[in-house]
Amino acid sequence: MSGQRDSTSGLTYSLATAPATPATGRPARLYLVVSNSGTVPVLCKQIVVVLPTGDLAQDLVPAGQHLLASVEPADQWTVDQLQDGVLLTLPQDETAAFPGSGTELKVVPANGESVSLTTHGLLVRVKDLRINARTGTALLRIRETVSVDNGNTWEDHQVTLSVAKYPPEEALTDDVVGNLAVHAVDTEGNPSATPVTLLKPEHRGKAVLTWTAPPDAVCEVHYDGREPARLSGQEKWQLPVTDITRDTHFRVQVTLQRSGETITHHLTTVVAVAEPVIPRLTVDKITAGGQKNLLGHQLLTVDGAVVVEKESHFYGAVYGKEATLVVADALTTSQKLSAPEIHSDKLAVADKVLVGSTDYSGMAEGDLRVRNDLTAKRLAATDKALVGSTNYSGMADGDLWIKGKATAARAHISSVLGTPTKLTGAFDHTKRQAPSNGVLLLWIRTADAYATRTIFVDINTDGAWGGTYETVAAASIDYGKTPDVWMASATVPLYAGQWYKIWQAGEGGRTDAYFFPVLAG
Repeated sequence: MSGQRDSTSGLTYSLATAPATPATGRPARLYLVVSNSGTVPVLCKQIVVVLPTGDLAQDLVPAGQHLLASVEPADQWTVDQLQDGVLLTLPQDETAAFPGSGTELKVVPANGESVSLTTHGLLVRVKDLRINARTGTALLRIRETVSVDNGNTWEDHQVTLSVAKYPPEEALTDDVVGNLAVHAVDTEGNPSATPVTLLKPEHRGKAVLTWTAPPDAVCEVHYDGREPARLSGQEKWQLPVTDITRDTHFRVQVTLQRSGETITHHLTTVVAVAEPVIPRLTVDKITAGGQKNLLGHQLLTVDGAVVVEKESHFYGAVYGKEATLVVADALTTSQKLSAPEIHSDKLAVADKVLVGSTDYSGMAEGDLRVRNDLTAKRLAATDKALVGSTNYSGMADGDLWIKGKATAARAHISSVLGTPTKLTGAFDHTKRQAPSNGVLLLWIRTADAYATRTIFVDINTDGAWGGTYETVAAASIDYGKTPDVWMASATVPLYAGQWYKIWQAGEGGRTDAYFFPVLAG
């Protein structure tokens, strides 16, 4: 920074540059600060700043360069480029007043012009200035029009300030790099005019990273763990970046070689993403903050399918769309499954099914037990069917056993009776007991000879072995008298354990006795 106040100038001028040592052929910024360092108030009508233009060592900028200048305070001053290298700075009112130190200022110009009171000094800045290519010292000339006697007399003074220009390899300063920023892009990929700190969904994860660096610098761009881009050869960079799906930290490492030394700068910036995409996330708890359901609880919405690789614990109710929870694959439960109703095209249970109770005692794998009514359009039993009991003893595959009464509009029974047992020596009044429910069949026929014979069946009526017996069936033949009776038979139903005896009277003919067990038990 350089500063000067001539013995004849009314105001003090200080000049600063960024970078502090401007490099030839490189961009720079100028800052001119104007203030009153004296004790006498100074009125000012205008300040003219002249930057020498051309390609000589004593020139500062190339000829024809547009100067982008601004002032502070902007509500009291204006600045415009009059011609090549010339800036005119004027107060918004006709006159500006710079108070002196330690004095009370009462400004009443003799000509009655309006006055702006400048209490904080004046800042003139020139941005995006390119230094010409020649090393040397340029002199800025400043011309002021001021009054130190309350506007009675006005004087023009000139002040010169020197600016040294260095070759790039000698201009060692952090100011040659910087201004790292993120710009959003529109649908055509054009960057926004101003930097952003938040990428919205409409930006589609795309942005442009901007920064400045000398052309001979090597820039490495690091972000999101990706392979760094290695760039060189430009001063103002615009690097498109894509797939910015979460909050991202950008770092640009700028490396310079100056006078045999390696100079490294690190530029950083951060951009947030409104709707981030996170491939992996480890959290202890997620609190839903979405819209409320019918129970008044806030919802967590997952837009897409969900894969759960381990156990899931639900401590509340599970609801489906439109009051229907759809399970697309097989449903396996290791504990109880309770439901008022189950509607399924196919329902497979690998162990037991118990309806109307929770007592599985006595049930084997594959059992179906229904406490109350069972209604089915079709019911198939591949082994045995037992009604009114749980004792399958004595039943073979395909057996149907009904303990009580069976009623059917139609019934087709292909086999009711089992294999008969022939009774030997049965007609001798021997007391016998039916081994199961069944039918006793007796028959008698002639043997081509005279015969008159009758066979009888007596059953016990009081259940005791030695109790009362009554004749309940008989069959007779009479061959030799007209009409001849050649053959006869008798059948008697018996229940399991019932006592009975068979006997005969007369002679001739042949007799047999068979017991047919009933397959139904």
